[in-house]
Amino acid sequence: MKLHTTLLTLALVLCGVTSCVPLAEVNHEFQTAAAYEGPEFFDGEISAEEAINRIPKEPDFQQLEFDRNLDETLLQQPRGAYLIGPGDVLDIEVAENAATRAQTKVMPDGMLYYDVAKGVNVKGKTLKEISTLLAGKLQDDYVNPVVTVNISNADSQRFWMLGQVEKPGAYPIKKPTTLIAAISSGGGLLSNREGTEVSNPEAADLDRAILIRNGTLIPVDFEALITGGDMSQNVYIRSGDYIFIPSLTARSLYVLGSVVNPGPVFYEKGATVLSAFAAAGGARPEAIVTKALIIRGSMTHPQVAVVNIQNISRGKEPDLSLRGGDIIWVPRSPWTKLRNYTEAVLITAAQAVAVQEGLSVVGADGDASITGVTINAGGN
Repeated sequence: MKLHTTLLTLALVLCGVTSCVPLAEVNHEFQTAAAYEGPEFFDGEISAEEAINRIPKEPDFQQLEFDRNLDETLLQQPRGAYLIGPGDVLDIEVAENAATRAQTKVMPDGMLYYDVAKGVNVKGKTLKEISTLLAGKLQDDYVNPVVTVNISNADSQRFWMLGQVEKPGAYPIKKPTTLIAAISSGGGLLSNREGTEVSNPEAADLDRAILIRNGTLIPVDFEALITGGDMSQNVYIRSGDYIFIPSLTARSLYVLGSVVNPGPVFYEKGATVLSAFAAAGGARPEAIVTKALIIRGSMTHPQVAVVNIQNISRGKEPDLSLRGGDIIWVPRSPWTKLRNYTEAVLITAAQAVAVQEGLSVVGADGDASITGVTINAGGN
């Protein structure tokens, strides 16, 4: 399965029931705050005091800690028989009749076609159950048929791994697989340090690495696992999991939520809240621009600043400087508890960033152009 196909599938899986907005590959042209003087931002001439106030300052961050404990069941090896799904290739044979041996692929609708048997829906069934079903279908053509069924190629249960690994892509789960084993199957991480010096500008940022499962973040401490050897973080991978390990020197920042064009904005020195906001097309009509967020750092120990983009645009408050990897979130509904709201936003933002980075990889590889991909990046 090609990487762009799996990314499209993943994006659709991560898309929520509501608030889905387009998130195709975006290359917003960067503009400095001074260059953006649209009527919705600046009204008339400004005083010297207002001009001074527009000199960018550092955001006033609050440090938040989300001590999400791993459920112990995540560290237990999955039990139970393998459940067959679309894309799996099965090796089937009627016992004592070598001429009947054949490899058959399960169709996208879950149907299996073998020998003279009519189609059998095998999606979600075990090998033993499929063997029994086929034996029943073949009893008119064979005497007391005993059908053996084995997996030739497990292709339906996959996980995705993108970012700073040697071989990003989609990988089948053919046997119980831990997170460490999954990363190894991708060739391991790009080397990031020699002593204390960064040796590779594209190296892995373990502090911001994430594992997404069924639309939620699994609170794995990648730094403790990979650098510290903490096996209490070595969870088992499940079908549909998404592992994303960002670059240590990210060159994009993200404007998400209730803006016209949510997505990445190329980072340049001098980037500010207003320049990034402008590059994202500005606010949508329902946006609450008076209580936007800037999120910086890891998913478990983020720094968060509440910003009033309306006041900044009117010169009542100074513009704020940004760094590569920052996330600006513009809500579409009021919120009251910063900690609870930030925790919810982080999940959606992490998914949006991860999938967008994956789309960037596809574009760099020269695969088919990807448009119309949707994800729940709309403001909450």
